Amino acid sequence: MAEEKIQYVNVSFTNIYRQATFHSEIDTQAILWEELLVLEESGLFRKVQTEDGYKGWINIHQIAASRSLRSFSTGIITQPHVFFYEDAQRHSQLLRDGFAGMRIPLLQKTEGWIKTCFPDGTEAWVEEEALQPLPGLSREHLIAYARRFLGVTYFWGGKTPRGFDCSGFVQFIHKLFGIQLRRDSWMQFEDSRFVSDQNMAGQPGDLMFFSESGERITHVGFCLGSGLLLHARGMVRVNSLQDDHALFDATLCDHFVAIKTFL
Repeated sequence: MAEEKIQYVNVSFTNIYRQATFHSEIDTQAILWEELLVLEESGLFRKVQTEDGYKGWINIHQIAASRSLRSFSTGIITQPHVFFYEDAQRHSQLLRDGFAGMRIPLLQKTEGWIKTCFPDGTEAWVEEEALQPLPGLSREHLIAYARRFLGVTYFWGGKTPRGFDCSGFVQFIHKLFGIQLRRDSWMQFEDSRFVSDQNMAGQPGDLMFFSESGERITHVGFCLGSGLLLHARGMVRVNSLQDDHALFDATLCDHFVAIKTFL
């Protein structure tokens, strides 16, 4: 058993592997300042449990011990991409990149800048506008924000603006609006409330679920209304389940299961 029970992600994001090797399959990711419960050691890897309950292996060079994030005043980054600098100016040394969804310590404010720190104790500055609050939760606001990530590349196991898989994208957007979801599409299907089994039903912000095999849920995306779907497949994109629409995708109709919601 590892000596330190709690570690924190010390890089912008890191992959969580199925086995204690970089050659293993990636199951999910963890982001800067995410708290990890250390379960086991194997060479340069630690088996951890992430904040959303996933278990897997992470390389020791991407984590650090720290005071609990709960001991700091914190804020959430809402801009899709940001940078952390050594000094409160853009021309200073770049220390990390970052993105929406990161909760970071707020140590000091100066004109237009916020001083923060990383789990290894390194201090840095980020522009204050990176932490502008999102508007209150509504279907309109949630979908408008989700559309800001159109074109982001699909990445298996991804749950950041550097690359999303389908359920990672859904989890990420809900989290920014204060709704905590479990990680996988079948979990989100289990936890959400039924709306309809008709693919033209549903309101913007509801979720459309799909199954390639007809058994387990394998895909999820945001309903936009009138059969339109905002989802991560290849990249974050919009497709339609309406056969006379320019963005029609027949496979989505074939695999459609139900519309459910967390809203």
